[in-house]
Parts: sequence; structure tokens; C-alpha cells
Amino acid sequence: MNDEATQVEETQQSAAESAPAPERSVEAAPAAPEKKVELKKAKPVPIEPEKKAPEPLSKYQRIVRSLGEMPEEANETLLDSIDESTIEKLPASAKGVLKHLIAKQEAENKRRLEEQSKQFEDRQKHLAEFEERIKADAKNLIRNRAQLNKMLLDPKFQQMLQAANKEEKDMADPYTPEGIQDRINKGVALAMKEFQEPIRESAQKSQQIARYNEFVENHPKMNESAFKKEVRELMESRHKDNRPISLEDAYAHIDRKRLIEAEEKRLASERQARAKSAQRVSKSTKSSSGESADPVPKWVLEKGYNGHRGNLARLHYLRDNPKALAALRAKQRQR
Repeated sequence: MNDEATQVEETQQSAAESAPAPERSVEAAPAAPEKKVELKKAKPVPIEPEKKAPEPLSKYQRIVRSLGEMPEEANETLLDSIDESTIEKLPASAKGVLKHLIAKQEAENKRRLEEQSKQFEDRQKHLAEFEERIKADAKNLIRNRAQLNKMLLDPKFQQMLQAANKEEKDMADPYTPEGIQDRINKGVALAMKEFQEPIRESAQKSQQIARYNEFVENHPKMNESAFKKEVRELMESRHKDNRPISLEDAYAHIDRKRLIEAEEKRLASERQARAKSAQRVSKSTKSSSGESADPVPKWVLEKGYNGHRGNLARLHYLRDNPKALAALRAKQRQR
């Protein structure tokens, strides 16, 4: 029994040893990350524009090309050396070509000048129209401001604004409906008064500008910068001296002052002209009458007369010669 048991155990042990070992579970290796393949965008192929056929040369271009290579700048020395003799030496055909070329150039210059003149006139006309529109818009703006100010100066509206001057002591009890209404009316009046003030000031300035523009339109001299400057300086100086002067009075003062100055200048010029004329007449009279010749002969002063010398000899000679004395007196009257 023991031997059989021993054999069974040995048989089981040998079977166990001969049995194949159990397989180990093999874990799957992690997969490698996939690489993203970037697709390059194909560059657009530029489309070449169709080549246009060259435009045919004009007649002028063909003529210029037939002359050969043209210089970049004209030769001043060559141009200075050209005179009428150079043109006279040219053949008649060349002269004819030059005549027509010059005539064409002058006609082209005239046409361009007329176009530029027309453009300038159109531009001036456009500016004048634009200026008139600006003036009209300015007048409308001034008129609208004046109308708005006139509306705000309505007696009913001004009576409502009187509530702004109402003092607390003149109001009803603030806890009564009348007192509450008084305070509401005062707040509204204060707000409207604050709203009216800039409009009133703007309207006054606009009216002043309108009066000034109207005055300038009726008195063209105010468009002269020098005249307007004199008027402004007079008004400013009188304002500093606390003696203000109106625009109308300042204009009349400067205008009268200029008239007086012009009249004084005219009179001075006339006096100067008369003086020059008198000098010319005097010179011509002297030269024609021989004023330089003394009616008393030279020998009277040199040798004496009747035993007298110098001025005494002269006096005795004139006394004895009435014609010489008359000539001397006539000469003195001319002087």
C-alpha cells in the first residue's frame, strides 16, 4: 500500500514537471502618435496680361524721330548765335516749314492761354457764387437769431421770468400747494433765464454784425484797409478816453479829415505850381528885356561923372538922364 502511494505521488510530480508552464499575458505596447501631414498650399500662378500691340506713332513723333537723337537740353550757345542772317541763309523750303511750325506753336499757345483764362474766369465765378451763398447764409442765421430773441422777449414770457426774482419771504408756505407751485415756477424761470441769456447775447452780436455789414455795403470806403484802420483807431482811442463815438460819426470824422487833407494838398500843389510858373516867367522876362544890362553905363562907376565917384556918380547920372532913370524904375517894378 505504501509502495503504491509512493508511486502515485511520483507519477503526479513527474506529470506536473512535464506540464507546460502557463503563458503570461502580454500587454499591448502603446501605439506611436500619428504625424500630421501638412499640405502646402500651391502658389497661384500669375496670369500675365495680354501684351497690347504698340500704338502707332503720331505724325509729330515720326518727324521728331527722323531728326535722330534729341538732346536733353537746348544748346544755349547755339541759340544765342542764331539771328536774322542765319534764317536768311536757309533754303525757302526750310523757311516755309519754320513759318508753319511757329504759326502752329503760336496758335497752340493762344489756345492754351484761352483755356487757362476760361478756367480762371469759371473759378472766379464759382468763388463769387460761393461767397454770395455764405453771405446769404450768414444773413439768414442772424435773422433767425434775431427772431428767436424777439420771441424770448415776448411780454408774456418775460412776465413768467419774473418768478426767478421772487424771494423766499414773498412765497407762500412751502407745505401748501401754493408754496409748492411758487417754488416750481421759480425753478422753471431760473432755468429759462439761464437758457435765454446766451441766446440774447448772440442775438445782440448778430444784430451788431448785421448793422456793420449793412453800413459797409452802403459806404464802400470801409472796404479800404487804410480807411477802415483809421476809423477803428479813432473809435478805440475815444473809448479809452471814456468818450465813445459811434461808427457813423467816426466814419464822418475820418472822411471829413481826408477831404481837408486832400484839399490842403491840392492848394499846396497849386501854390508850388504858380511859384514855379512865376520863376519861369521872371527868367524869360529877364532874358528878353536884357535885365542884366544896367541902365547906368559902366564907365560912370569906373571913371566917375561930373567929378563924382561911386554911387554918387550913379545918382547924378540918373538925374541928368531921365531915360536911364525910367528904365531903372521899370526894372524895379518888374521885380
